[in-house]
Amino acid sequence: MIETLSRLASAMGLAVCLGLAFTPVGCGGSEEVSYEPRHAGSSDGPAAPASTVAQLEACAHGGVGGMKEGMYYAILVDADVTEGGHVERVKVRDSDVAGQGIEACMVNALGAMQVPRYIVRGMFASGSVSPGARGAMGNVMAAAGAAVTLVPIVIVAAGVTFIVAVTLHAAEEAVEAISKKKEDECMKLLVACLENKTQPEWNREIYGVEKDCSSCHGRCMKEKTGWPDKMCPRTNQRPN
Repeated sequence: MIETLSRLASAMGLAVCLGLAFTPVGCGGSEEVSYEPRHAGSSDGPAAPASTVAQLEACAHGGVGGMKEGMYYAILVDADVTEGGHVERVKVRDSDVAGQGIEACMVNALGAMQVPRYIVRGMFASGSVSPGARGAMGNVMAAAGAAVTLVPIVIVAAGVTFIVAVTLHAAEEAVEAISKKKEDECMKLLVACLENKTQPEWNREIYGVEKDCSSCHGRCMKEKTGWPDKMCPRTNQRPN
């Protein structure tokens, strides 16, 4: 089982340490000790909301009966996220807990997750996009769609360790909507450029007498910075 965990962790590029320290939050006469969920790896990465972690912990404690103490289990999940931060679809990539009720419970918990706004902004403002998400729209979709891997969640229930690794992806419909908006904006700027192709005097030494509107439109579509105002200024005002 530890070999399986290591293999799954390596597939995601996660540095999961099985010797992590766990902070007990309660103890008494019972042999079952409750543990606080912890995050493996760097604390600087994006983390799942506390409410979602609490639900995952409840899943672990509710289904751990019959599992052997001291064992490690991993579940790797992909989740599609809308621009509003709602999880649209959850897909289990690999799991050691299939068929025990814990996996289904955790999938439901992740499906109800509200992704923090700062994570969503980063996903939909990124300049990178996975090859599969580009589809037929090509570079139009390059303004959004980057995947974000949350810091793995480590939960210990009754001496059994669960590691939940979640990768968030921009939902295809949301990416297409943002790409269409970008396409429309760049087209409007292209039309405006063609209607006023003369370069301002202060810009002619570098870019010539006329604006290269076609090239500027191409840059607008490909780059997350939008319309290149230095190359094709929208007004006669010098850009900063």
